[in-house]
Amino acid sequence: MYFKIAKNNVRRSYKDYGIYFITLTISVCIFYAFNAIESQSTMLVLGESTSSIIKTLGMVLTGTSIFVSLILAGLITYANQFLLKKRSREMAVYMTLGMPKSGISKILILETFLIGVLSLTAGILLGIMLSQGLSVLTGNLLNVPLERFRFQVSAGAALKSVGYFGLIFLVVAFLDQWMIGRYELIELLQSSRKNEGMKVKNAFLSGILFLLSLAMLGTAYALVLKVGLLSDSVLLPVSIVLGTFGTFLFFFSLANFGIHWIVKRKSLYLKDLRMFVLRQLHYRLSSNYLSMSAICLMIFLTITLLFTMFGFKGSNDRMIEGNTPFDASAWILEEHNENRFTMEEYLEHLQFDFEETEKHSFFSVYRLYLTTEDLLKPYVSEDEWKEMQAEYLDKEVLAVTISDYNAMQALKGQEPVSLSTEEVLLVSNYGKINGGLARFMSENGKVTIQNRSVALKNQEPVLENILTTAISPNFLYFIVADDLVEELPLERTGFNAVFGEDTYRTSQEKFIGLSETFERNSYVNDHLVLAFSSTIDDVHARIYGVTAIVVFFGVYIGIVFLLASAAILALQQLSDANDSYGRYQSLRKIGVTEEQIRKAVLFQNALYFGVPFFLATVHAAVGMMAVNVIFRNYNQGTVLSSVGMIGGALIFIYGGYFYATYTGYRNIIKA
Repeated sequence: MYFKIAKNNVRRSYKDYGIYFITLTISVCIFYAFNAIESQSTMLVLGESTSSIIKTLGMVLTGTSIFVSLILAGLITYANQFLLKKRSREMAVYMTLGMPKSGISKILILETFLIGVLSLTAGILLGIMLSQGLSVLTGNLLNVPLERFRFQVSAGAALKSVGYFGLIFLVVAFLDQWMIGRYELIELLQSSRKNEGMKVKNAFLSGILFLLSLAMLGTAYALVLKVGLLSDSVLLPVSIVLGTFGTFLFFFSLANFGIHWIVKRKSLYLKDLRMFVLRQLHYRLSSNYLSMSAICLMIFLTITLLFTMFGFKGSNDRMIEGNTPFDASAWILEEHNENRFTMEEYLEHLQFDFEETEKHSFFSVYRLYLTTEDLLKPYVSEDEWKEMQAEYLDKEVLAVTISDYNAMQALKGQEPVSLSTEEVLLVSNYGKINGGLARFMSENGKVTIQNRSVALKNQEPVLENILTTAISPNFLYFIVADDLVEELPLERTGFNAVFGEDTYRTSQEKFIGLSETFERNSYVNDHLVLAFSSTIDDVHARIYGVTAIVVFFGVYIGIVFLLASAAILALQQLSDANDSYGRYQSLRKIGVTEEQIRKAVLFQNALYFGVPFFLATVHAAVGMMAVNVIFRNYNQGTVLSSVGMIGGALIFIYGGYFYATYTGYRNIIKA
């Protein structure tokens, strides 16, 4: 009997609360797909460095999954409270008919079991499909080719999904049993009349609190834009606290202040069914201000996370473009070169030979006794000067001879640069001080090197590095005539290499091993030789690996936050629809048309979904302005360039929940 009742209840609940089941299914789907990434990577052509990145990514996502499971556990528990509240009269009928509380608990446990089986099965099946696409995305993020497509199922991810969500459903069943044990018949009959939370009925006080919330938010915005996100100033945590409490006060005061403000404007208040709708919203906002505040902050984090993660990827893509001009590079730092070896001499000592297909050239870099402060201080703005104080003041401006530079040009298959003895070429990627650098180049056509005044040949800096590296992404070099460096001290010596297509993979492995050779031979005749090497594959593995970890982490958390936020709003509105059924019936009896009711439901749901999303968007706009300052170093506007793609995805998911809620709401009040 109990199983039959539970099965019928699940079928009926599925019709009324489809959003709840859909959310559970999507949650399981996402959980499985992200935890299957490590096993799906077997389809990719992975080197040793990339394989270690995949393992690290798997560990990061496993740790993230624990946090995600806690969020989903809270969501499922919260949603379950609404389901119980909606069915309070049903349970009161059971008790009136003589069913013991233990019997009601059995029904709820069986329902939880059936819901769990359905959502887990559907979620894992969808997750298997999604994980196939994520393997392709992983390859794109890591810049590695897809060896061959194979349909794969991750048993580990499936078991993890069943284990985590099984535990969540077990906790939900226990909580249901505990709550039923505490219920009394009179409470179940009157539960729909109870309000949650506290209210401020004084319109004047509500207005003061509302204005205070706006002042707190405005101050928080100003502080975070002033100090930046990477500041160690106490103003940064102060801005976070002000923003959080300002959001709370905004929703706490909005319902009462808003209704009083609109009541005084009769043209707005008395139009259509707005009087009815605003009273409905007043009750809901007054009851749910805490959850609305949390939802707003979660949506804000979602938007900011997604934009930041993809901005980070775009920034790294641009950085790689300018920092990997060769297939391999190596260099010796002169200050840690007690033997005074040049790179060519050191390789001879190591008996390291280049193959015919490994085209290469040696180079030397010299110190100019000049820092970026000396060179650019008169030309930078106040903001750029702050950036220089933080990172660039002690950066040395270095020099490379034109003969070495043209040898590099030849390796890349580019035309040599013609440079007279009275000219220099500037090579740099100082994005954060691009304005000052441009002003220096346009206003000061000459620079003094070794007491010789030489003219700048280029109007804009060349944005390509002179070696392949992920270690030093910021560079500023002068390409000078050979005779200008005769008395300058060495900063480093090194080589660049380009590999033939047929032997590319073999050469990459050979030069990756060169790094280990340098480590084993860091002392020659008891004297230190500090040498480094880097290959394009190694740089890609490091930078794209970090990118993949950051992007997957951000997307994983962001989607879960967005799902949780939209699902909670949807459940609250559907619960309100159930509570308001009698009110809508009364409206029909006094002659209100179905079209008027439809518009009222649309208006109510649009406001309920729109207010937290609007405030979250304002928060995120300020956050993105602060984030964009960080990415400006390599790619100005990187964050803003992804607005269309991410904005469309957010509107699709959030708008989809809004439409489903609107449709479900109408179906409930029609029943």
